[in-house]
Amino acid sequence: MDTLLARCAAGDKDAFAALYDQYANLVYKTAVLALETQQDAEDALQEVFLKVYRGLHTYDPVRGAFTTWLYRVTLNHCMAKRRRRSVTVTPLDGQTLSTPPADRGLATIDQLRRVLNQLDDRQREVVILRYYWDLPYREIAAVLEIPLGTVQSRLSRALQTMKHIMEVQQ
Repeated sequence: MDTLLARCAAGDKDAFAALYDQYANLVYKTAVLALETQQDAEDALQEVFLKVYRGLHTYDPVRGAFTTWLYRVTLNHCMAKRRRRSVTVTPLDGQTLSTPPADRGLATIDQLRRVLNQLDDRQREVVILRYYWDLPYREIAAVLEIPLGTVQSRLSRALQTMKHIMEVQQ
């Protein structure tokens, strides 16, 4: 991995393509969970890797693993994108679009995305890092640069909020 990153930092386009291939799926799935639409997630994927390309020189292996840095770049970008969004579009008739019954897996992802979108940014970040990226609490604390106890309390509150939202929706 260090060799790949060194080649990327030296401007090797093939190395950067390999880096993209290795991490694009994880960045995209994180963006899908953090943002409201697949189009936003697709845009975020490209924008995050542009930031990685331009900012790879700022990555310091002494401060943590590359994936930790990539998590932070991805989450920062997605949260900034959410904050910039000023208009929420809702159907005029007040109805929501539903997924066809045959595609239950997609409906579950859509439900999860809707629940996550009702959390505040700090809670959403912790949930994504813990349950999607499967990071241990200590690494979440390092990524977010917060104390371990704060990670635990945010996650606890987020899970309580998610449970309440899901109970209300049923």
